[in-house]
Amino acid sequence: MKIMVIKIGSSVLLTQRNKLDEFRLAHIAGQIIALKEKGVGVILVISGAVACGAKFVGFSLNSSELRRVAAGIGQVYLISVIQEIFSKKNLQIAQLLLVKDSLAPGVQKEKISELIKHYLQIGIVPIINENDVLELNGFGGNDFLAAELAMALRAEQLLMLSTMARSAYGVGGGESKQEVLRILNKEKVHATIVDGKLENIILKSLTPASFDKNGDIC
Repeated sequence: MKIMVIKIGSSVLLTQRNKLDEFRLAHIAGQIIALKEKGVGVILVISGAVACGAKFVGFSLNSSELRRVAAGIGQVYLISVIQEIFSKKNLQIAQLLLVKDSLAPGVQKEKISELIKHYLQIGIVPIINENDVLELNGFGGNDFLAAELAMALRAEQLLMLSTMARSAYGVGGGESKQEVLRILNKEKVHATIVDGKLENIILKSLTPASFDKNGDIC
């Protein structure tokens, strides 16, 4: 099975009022279905938990404690909306929240990699995020988490859906994404940054390695 890691930035999924763009999520779900039908396993890394939870707390951008509080609330909102939208398209999701040590070399990393692969083999879409409640930005942001997953799972491609705007509620933006490209280039993992608001951008951004000689997804 070919594996694609898709990192979706908060600038793609959130409206100006920090609500999830349900239409865009449904569009992404449709593209995942097309990939699954052709044997491509998709792992999602989705940002935005802190932003989604910010309105429920007396939020301060300078308070790491309040960011952690907001993350716990926002993660519930994030995953519940995704579950509702994906289930309508007969897609089942699984959630994994990781800290930096989760992917440190060793037995734990191997167990997590095998767990994710098992989800993919039975048709489940893993949604993986930093556990900001326990360890705020432990990976340095979800861009770097996505990169570590791509390397650990030997993914064919990491696709970063973005508008290149840095969220006011977290880390990220163009600088971190360019660093991810440099890291993965050294590891021979194909990584691409694309405008996540374009129609069918996931399907249009598959690397040649994901296609057979007839132009179909392998």
